[in-house]
Amino acid sequence: MNKNTLLAFLGGVIAGGVAALLLAPRSGEETREYIADKIKSGIKSGLGEDQYNDLQEKLQDLKASVVNKISHQEA
Repeated sequence: MNKNTLLAFLGGVIAGGVAALLLAPRSGEETREYIADKIKSGIKSGLGEDQYNDLQEKLQDLKASVVNKISHQEA
């Protein structure tokens, strides 16, 4: 498995997990703390800095997409 495929797979898994968490019945603060803890534990378990930065960028894009969809539903 090449590096890009692995990174895409991990990004997809994390993005799916984040999307599920955002739809879970928790407060926003609890969800953000949970996500931050999982990201930190992922770094400690061996994700390199490059992978971390790529995943962080994908998560920011996902967050912006979710916020955009929510704001369009409220309008």
